[in-house]
Amino acid sequence: MKALLTIAFFFLVMIAPAQDIIFRAGNAFNYAIGYSSRDIFVQDTIRMEITGKGWKAAPKTSREMVIHYSFDHIDTSIFRGIPDIGWVHTDTTGAVENEKTCWIHPPRHNQYRILELAPFPRIDYPLEEGRRYKKILFISDGWGDLSNTKVYWNYNIHSCKDGIWHISATAEPTVTPGAINSLDFTFSVNQGFLTMDYRFHDGTRIIMKQF
Repeated sequence: MKALLTIAFFFLVMIAPAQDIIFRAGNAFNYAIGYSSRDIFVQDTIRMEITGKGWKAAPKTSREMVIHYSFDHIDTSIFRGIPDIGWVHTDTTGAVENEKTCWIHPPRHNQYRILELAPFPRIDYPLEEGRRYKKILFISDGWGDLSNTKVYWNYNIHSCKDGIWHISATAEPTVTPGAINSLDFTFSVNQGFLTMDYRFHDGTRIIMKQF
């Protein structure tokens, strides 16, 4: 019996998603970004660094992630008509990685406030082709006209090739009834979110690629 329990425990360890692989302290993720909206097209980069601390908003369940924006080479005046929650060089937010889920808060400062109305990059285990899952984002105060609204997320796991999962998701914000925003992304259990292709109902498109 003891031998059987040992084998069963070993099997469960082998099939369970590992923790602290992607968002381990010291890990960093660089993304090249293409941003297009109406007559605006900007190429940008951001860097996300995991500090090893707990994120202050949820210190027991989230890891602190510092987002570094690089907009010194961008004429920010072209975004004057686009809503924002402030222009900053760095922002501190959270990332989650455990046996049930893996997800990040996307960049939302500067020209990226719109990402609050898209599905967050998120994996819910188990990863299985054809599996679907849903979540709801509650937006609190401090977001201007978005404050105290909801966003309904729907995810669909399509396929896995060479260890890379292909997933699509849609978001339905209550602030814009009937509007649907989408995200197609790829994910690796070792490297995290590799690509993120956002499309919004107003024609805005944001493509992020890890490099």
